Amino acid sequence: MAAELRSFYSEDYIHLIAAELSTLLPLNVDSFKTHVLAEPWEDLSLKERSSRLTDALVTFLPADPEPAIEILKQLLPRVSGDAQKYADMLSIFIPDYIVRRKNDISLNLALEALTFFTCKGTTSELAIRPFLIDSPAEVMSRFYELAKHPHPHVRRWASEGCRPRLPWAIGLPEFKKDPNPILPILETLCKDDSKFVQKSVANNLNDIAKDHPSIVLAFAEKWRGTHPNTDWILKHGLRTLLKQGNPNALALFGATPVEISTPELKLNRATIGIGETQDFSFTGMIKGTLPQKLRIEYAVDFVKFNGTTSRKVFMISEGLPKHGEILIRKSHRFTDFTTRKHYAGDHQISVLVNGVEITSANFQLLG
Repeated sequence: MAAELRSFYSEDYIHLIAAELSTLLPLNVDSFKTHVLAEPWEDLSLKERSSRLTDALVTFLPADPEPAIEILKQLLPRVSGDAQKYADMLSIFIPDYIVRRKNDISLNLALEALTFFTCKGTTSELAIRPFLIDSPAEVMSRFYELAKHPHPHVRRWASEGCRPRLPWAIGLPEFKKDPNPILPILETLCKDDSKFVQKSVANNLNDIAKDHPSIVLAFAEKWRGTHPNTDWILKHGLRTLLKQGNPNALALFGATPVEISTPELKLNRATIGIGETQDFSFTGMIKGTLPQKLRIEYAVDFVKFNGTTSRKVFMISEGLPKHGEILIRKSHRFTDFTTRKHYAGDHQISVLVNGVEITSANFQLLG
C-alpha cells in the first residue's frame, strides 16, 4: 500500500527544517521539534501537520515579519527540491507564514515574498487566496504582470491562484459570480510553451465552465486554431462540457451529432460482484455523412450510498472516422478506490457517440 502523503511530514523532515533554521537564527532544535511533534501529531491530517509547522515558524522566528521573511527565503531552497520527496508540496507551510502575518505586512511585501517562494521550490496558490479576497484589483493587477514572468512556476501561479474552484483552497465567490477579470490572464497564457502552465489554464477554464459555460465557449471560439498549445488547452479546458455532451462544445471540435442505425450493446454478464470486471461490446453504423470527429464514450450510472445514481463518463476513442461502421470492445472493473466506493444495486452502462446517448443496458452489482 502506498504511504499516506501526510507521513512524509516525518520526524526526519521536521529535524531537517529545525537543523537548517538553527544555522539562520538562534534556535533550539529540540524545542522546535517538540513544538511541532506534540500530541496528537499522529492523528493530524496533512493540512493540520502543515499548519503545525507554520505555528512553529510564528513561534520561533523573529517577531518582526520582515527579517523573518528574509530567513524563510534562505530556508526554503534547503528544504525543498531534492531534500524530501514531495518537498514542493510539503513546504507550503512557508508561504502560509505570509498568511499568518497578513495583518502585519504590506500587500506589496506579501506578493514579493510569495513570488519568491513560488520561484524557489514551493507553491503559493493557497496562500494568495486571502489576499485576493481582500484586495482583488491589486492582486489581479500583479497577476497580469506575473503572467509574463520568465519562470514557468510563476506564470502558472498567475492562473492557478485565481482559479474559482481550486481544490483544497478557500473559494473565490466574486470570481464564481463574475470570472471576466480572470480572462485577460488566461489570454496571456493560452499559447504558453510550459505544459505545467497549460494544465493550469485548462483547469481554470474548466472551473469557470461549471458556472458560466457560455463564457468559456465564447473564449474557445475566439482562440481556437490560433496556436497548437491553445488548442490543447481549450480541449482540456472544455472537458466537463464535452463529457456533458454540450453540443456547442462538441461542435467546436468537429464532433457534430450523428445518427446510428442498428445499435447493439451486449454485456458479458447480467450480474457481477464488487471487484469484478464487466466486459461489453457495441456495434452500430453511422447513417449519412461521416462527421469530422468521432468521439465514442461510455457512461456508468453508479449506485450511491443513498440508493440514487451518479453518472461518470469515460473516453473510449476520438479521431477521424474512416468508415461508418463502429465496433468497440471494452471492460470496466468495479473496484473500490479512495475516490470511489461501489454499492450493490442496479447499474447501467450507456454508449455515447459525439455526446449523444445511443443505447444502454443494465446489470446487477452484488455486494
